[in-house]
Amino acid sequence: MTLSLPLPLPLLLIALSGLLCACSPTLNWRDVEVGPQTRVQFPCKPEHAERSLVLGGVPTRAAMWACDAGGLSWSATVLDVGDPARLGTVLRASRLSLASRLHGSEEAVRPVQITGMTPNVEARRVVLIGKPGEGPPARAEAVFVARGLQVFQFVAMAQRGAPAVWTESADEFLRSVRWP
Repeated sequence: MTLSLPLPLPLLLIALSGLLCACSPTLNWRDVEVGPQTRVQFPCKPEHAERSLVLGGVPTRAAMWACDAGGLSWSATVLDVGDPARLGTVLRASRLSLASRLHGSEEAVRPVQITGMTPNVEARRVVLIGKPGEGPPARAEAVFVARGLQVFQFVAMAQRGAPAVWTESADEFLRSVRWP
Protein backbone atom coordinates (compact mmCIF):
# COMPACT_ATOMS: atom_id res chain seq x y z
CA MET A 1 0.00 0.00 0.00
CA THR A 2 1.39 3.39 -1.00
CA LEU A 3 0.55 6.66 0.69
CA SER A 4 -0.36 9.34 -1.82
CA LEU A 5 -0.12 12.98 -0.80
CA PRO A 6 -2.29 15.49 -2.62
CA LEU A 7 0.69 17.90 -2.78
CA PRO A 8 4.35 17.19 -3.36
CA LEU A 9 6.23 17.10 -0.03
CA PRO A 10 8.11 20.44 -0.52
CA LEU A 11 4.84 22.27 -1.25
CA LEU A 12 3.16 20.61 1.74
CA LEU A 13 6.01 21.75 4.02
CA ILE A 14 5.74 25.33 2.72
CA ALA A 15 1.98 25.30 3.28
CA LEU A 16 2.41 23.99 6.84
CA SER A 17 5.04 26.60 7.67
CA GLY A 18 2.65 29.29 6.42
CA LEU A 19 -0.04 28.01 8.77
CA LEU A 20 2.37 28.06 11.70
CA CYS A 21 3.30 31.68 10.95
CA ALA A 22 -0.38 32.60 10.79
CA CYS A 23 -0.77 31.26 14.32
CA SER A 24 1.85 33.56 15.84
CA PRO A 25 0.34 35.58 18.69
CA THR A 26 -0.35 39.29 18.31
CA LEU A 27 0.92 39.87 21.83
CA ASN A 28 4.28 38.20 22.39
CA TRP A 29 4.88 38.76 26.13
CA ARG A 30 8.45 39.12 27.38
CA ASP A 31 10.15 40.15 30.62
CA VAL A 32 11.92 43.54 30.28
CA GLU A 33 14.19 45.29 32.78
CA VAL A 34 13.20 48.97 32.92
CA GLY A 35 15.40 50.12 35.75
CA PRO A 36 17.57 48.83 38.55
CA GLN A 37 15.84 45.66 39.76
CA THR A 38 12.60 46.70 38.03
CA ARG A 39 10.90 44.33 35.62
CA VAL A 40 7.65 44.46 33.64
CA GLN A 41 6.04 42.17 31.07
CA PHE A 42 5.82 43.83 27.64
CA PRO A 43 3.67 42.28 24.87
CA CYS A 44 6.22 43.36 22.24
CA LYS A 45 9.92 44.21 22.02
CA PRO A 46 10.24 47.80 23.28
CA GLU A 47 12.58 50.43 21.92
CA HIS A 48 14.58 52.38 24.52
CA ALA A 49 15.22 56.14 24.59
CA GLU A 50 16.49 58.67 27.14
CA ARG A 51 16.11 62.41 27.40
CA SER A 52 15.95 65.27 29.84
CA LEU A 53 12.67 67.05 30.51
CA VAL A 54 11.38 69.63 32.95
CA LEU A 55 8.86 68.50 35.57
CA GLY A 56 7.71 70.87 38.28
CA GLY A 57 10.28 73.39 37.06
CA VAL A 58 13.23 71.03 37.57
CA PRO A 59 15.25 69.22 34.85
CA THR A 60 14.65 65.49 35.19
CA ARG A 61 16.29 62.53 33.43
CA ALA A 62 13.75 60.26 31.78
CA ALA A 63 14.28 56.77 30.36
CA MET A 64 11.48 55.24 28.28
CA TRP A 65 10.70 51.83 26.81
CA ALA A 66 7.86 51.69 24.28
CA CYS A 67 6.35 49.51 21.58
CA ASP A 68 3.10 48.96 19.66
CA ALA A 69 1.23 45.66 19.45
CA GLY A 70 -2.34 44.45 19.22
CA GLY A 71 -3.65 47.92 18.36
CA LEU A 72 -2.16 49.38 21.56
CA SER A 73 0.86 51.43 22.56
CA TRP A 74 2.76 50.18 25.61
CA SER A 75 5.30 52.21 27.58
CA ALA A 76 7.31 52.36 30.77
CA THR A 77 8.97 55.63 31.76
CA VAL A 78 11.44 56.02 34.63
CA LEU A 79 12.07 59.52 36.00
CA ASP A 80 15.10 60.17 38.23
CA VAL A 81 13.84 62.58 40.86
CA GLY A 82 16.94 63.03 43.05
CA ASP A 83 15.10 64.61 46.00
CA PRO A 84 12.65 62.57 48.11
CA ALA A 85 10.64 65.73 48.85
CA ARG A 86 9.81 65.96 45.10
CA LEU A 87 8.40 62.43 44.66
CA GLY A 88 4.75 63.45 45.17
CA THR A 89 5.13 66.52 42.95
CA VAL A 90 6.70 64.48 40.12
CA LEU A 91 4.07 61.71 40.42
CA ARG A 92 1.28 64.29 40.12
CA ALA A 93 3.04 66.25 37.34
CA SER A 94 3.64 63.13 35.21
CA ARG A 95 -0.03 62.11 35.61
CA LEU A 96 -1.29 65.57 34.61
CA SER A 97 1.20 65.72 31.73
CA LEU A 98 -0.18 62.49 30.24
CA ALA A 99 -3.75 63.81 30.49
CA SER A 100 -2.63 67.03 28.79
CA ARG A 101 -0.91 65.14 25.93
CA LEU A 102 -4.16 63.23 25.35
CA HIS A 103 -6.16 66.48 25.49
CA GLY A 104 -8.35 64.58 27.89
CA SER A 105 -9.33 63.95 31.45
CA GLU A 106 -9.03 61.37 34.18
CA GLU A 107 -12.17 59.23 34.20
CA ALA A 108 -11.19 56.90 37.03
CA VAL A 109 -8.48 57.42 39.63
CA ARG A 110 -7.65 55.06 42.46
CA PRO A 111 -4.73 54.49 44.82
CA VAL A 112 -2.35 51.71 43.83
CA GLN A 113 -0.12 49.43 45.87
CA ILE A 114 2.69 47.34 44.35
CA THR A 115 4.95 45.24 46.53
CA GLY A 116 8.32 46.98 46.77
CA MET A 117 7.14 50.47 45.83
CA THR A 118 7.85 53.51 48.00
CA PRO A 119 4.54 54.51 49.60
CA ASN A 120 3.22 57.87 48.41
CA VAL A 121 -0.24 59.43 48.53
CA GLU A 122 0.15 60.39 44.84
CA ALA A 123 0.67 56.77 43.66
CA ARG A 124 -2.30 56.12 41.37
CA ARG A 125 -3.86 53.88 38.76
CA VAL A 126 -5.73 56.03 36.25
CA VAL A 127 -8.03 55.69 33.25
CA LEU A 128 -7.62 58.64 30.87
CA ILE A 129 -9.99 59.53 28.03
CA GLY A 130 -8.79 61.88 25.30
CA LYS A 131 -11.12 64.27 23.53
CA PRO A 132 -12.24 63.08 20.12
CA GLY A 133 -10.55 64.59 17.10
CA GLU A 134 -10.72 62.47 14.01
CA GLY A 135 -12.16 59.14 15.06
CA PRO A 136 -12.76 57.87 18.57
CA PRO A 137 -10.92 59.41 21.51
CA ALA A 138 -7.72 57.84 22.78
CA ARG A 139 -8.08 55.83 25.98
CA ALA A 140 -5.21 54.99 28.30
CA GLU A 141 -4.77 53.04 31.49
CA ALA A 142 -1.74 54.03 33.53
CA VAL A 143 0.04 53.42 36.81
CA PHE A 144 2.16 56.10 38.50
CA VAL A 145 4.35 54.89 41.40
CA ALA A 146 7.66 55.66 43.10
CA ARG A 147 10.49 53.44 44.22
CA GLY A 148 13.40 55.03 45.99
CA LEU A 149 14.18 58.27 44.17
CA GLN A 150 12.54 57.21 40.89
CA VAL A 151 9.04 57.73 39.58
CA PHE A 152 7.63 55.06 37.26
CA GLN A 153 4.89 55.62 34.71
CA PHE A 154 3.45 52.52 33.01
CA VAL A 155 0.91 53.18 30.22
CA ALA A 156 -1.23 51.05 27.88
CA MET A 157 -2.94 53.30 25.32
CA ALA A 158 -5.59 52.27 22.83
CA GLN A 159 -5.04 53.35 19.26
CA ARG A 160 -7.86 53.85 16.79
CA GLY A 161 -9.39 50.44 15.98
CA ALA A 162 -8.09 48.68 19.12
CA PRO A 163 -9.91 45.48 20.09
CA ALA A 164 -12.74 45.88 22.59
CA VAL A 165 -11.04 43.53 25.06
CA TRP A 166 -7.87 45.63 25.24
CA THR A 167 -8.46 46.38 28.91
CA GLU A 168 -7.60 42.76 29.82
CA SER A 169 -4.19 43.09 28.16
CA ALA A 170 -3.68 46.54 29.68
CA ASP A 171 -4.45 45.13 33.11
CA GLU A 172 -1.99 42.26 32.58
CA PHE A 173 0.73 44.74 31.61
CA LEU A 174 0.06 47.11 34.54
CA ARG A 175 -0.09 44.28 37.08
CA SER A 176 3.19 42.74 35.85
CA VAL A 177 5.44 45.38 37.47
CA ARG A 178 7.71 43.79 40.05
CA TRP A 179 10.65 44.55 42.23
CA PRO A 180 12.67 41.76 43.86
